[in-house]
Amino acid sequence: MRTSRLFRTASYEWNFPLPTLFGPKARQAIPSLLASKGAKRPLVVTDKGLPSQPFFQEFLECMRTADLEEVSLFSQVHPNPRDTDIAEGVEYYKATSSDSVICVGGGSGLDAGKCIAMVAESALPLEVMDYFAAPPLLPAGGRLVQCITVPTTAGTGAEMDSGAMYTVTREGIKRCAGHADLPLIAVLDPELSLSLPPTLTAWTGADALVHAVEAYLVPTYHPMCDGIALQALQKIAKNLPLAVADGSNLDARSEMLVAAALAGVSFQKGLGAVHGLSEPIGAVYETHHGLTNAILLPFVLQELGTAINDHCAEIIKVLGLPASQTHASTVLIDWAKELNQQLQIPEKLSDLLGDLNDSAVQQLAVKAESNPTGFTNFRRFTVDDYTKVIRAAL
Repeated sequence: MRTSRLFRTASYEWNFPLPTLFGPKARQAIPSLLASKGAKRPLVVTDKGLPSQPFFQEFLECMRTADLEEVSLFSQVHPNPRDTDIAEGVEYYKATSSDSVICVGGGSGLDAGKCIAMVAESALPLEVMDYFAAPPLLPAGGRLVQCITVPTTAGTGAEMDSGAMYTVTREGIKRCAGHADLPLIAVLDPELSLSLPPTLTAWTGADALVHAVEAYLVPTYHPMCDGIALQALQKIAKNLPLAVADGSNLDARSEMLVAAALAGVSFQKGLGAVHGLSEPIGAVYETHHGLTNAILLPFVLQELGTAINDHCAEIIKVLGLPASQTHASTVLIDWAKELNQQLQIPEKLSDLLGDLNDSAVQQLAVKAESNPTGFTNFRRFTVDDYTKVIRAAL
C-alpha cells in the first residue's frame, strides 16, 4: 500500500458544509460519534453486494464490538434504490428498535439509508421529502434520525448532503428526496475503497467528474461552488487514472474520496442534462449511474456547443490542457473522450442498452425533459434536444 505522510499520520475534521471526518481508519470513530448524539442502536444500510466483502465484514465487526447496544443490518437495496427498498428498510428499522442510521457503500447504500433516516420516525411519507421543494414541517413527535454516511466509492458525493435518489417503481422514474434538517455526519475513510475493482473505480470516478463539470456549467453566480468544482476536477484528472491502475495507492484513493466529496458539494449549485437523461435511463434500464454519465458527457457537451466556450476555457486551464478560447468546448470534449478510452469506458450508449426503437427513444426524452435534475443545465433542454443526444450516443 503506497501512502504519503499527509494521509498516513492523521485524521482531519471539517465542518463545511457538514461535520466531516477524513482519514485512514476514520471509521473507528463512528461509535463515539453516535454516542455523542445519544444513539446506541444504529441500523447499517447498504446494497445487496457489500455484505460478502471482507472489508465490510471487518467494518460491521468493528461496529458490533464497540460500546453500542445493538447493530442491525439492512442490505436489501438494489443498485438503483427503489421506493420499495426504502419501505422495507423503514419497517426493519422499526422492527429492530433502531435509533440511527449508518449508510455504507456507493450511491445506492447512501441514498437508501438517507431516505430511511428521513422517513423512519418523521411520520411523513417519502413522497413529501422533495429535495427541490421547501422541507416539510414535521408533525408533533416526529423526528429525522441521526445519519452517518460512509462512502466506499469515490463517485456520488452522496455523503455530503441529504439529497437521495430513488426509483418510483410504478412510474419507472427517479425522484430526489431530501430534507435540509436531516442530521448528517460524513466519515471519509479511504481504506474502505482499496478493494474497489478497476471498473467500478473508473465508473464511480467518472460520476464525480461529471458532477463537477455540470455544476461548473450551471449558469448562475456561485463562486464558492465554482471554485470547489474546479478543485475537484483537478484532483480527479490527476488521481483517477492512478487509482484505476493501482487500487492499493492510498494517496490516489484519498484524493479521489476528497474529490468526490468536493464534487458533491459543488452541485448544490445544480446539475445538467447528463444527469437529466442518465437518471431516467437508470430507472428504466438499471444501468450503472456513473458509467451512463461518462458515456453521455461528450454528447451533451457537443449539443451545448460553442455557447459553453468561456466556461470550458476555465476548465481546460485547470486541467492543464492547451488554451483555446474559440474552441475550448472541443478541447474539453476531446479530453473527456480520451479519458473514457483510457478508463475502458464504452463510447456508445448502445453498448449498454442495445438498439432502441423510436418509441423507446421518445419515452426517455420525455422523461428527461421533465426531470428537475436537468433543469439547471447551461441551456434547458427540450424533448428534441434530448432526442438528438440519445440518437447521437446510440
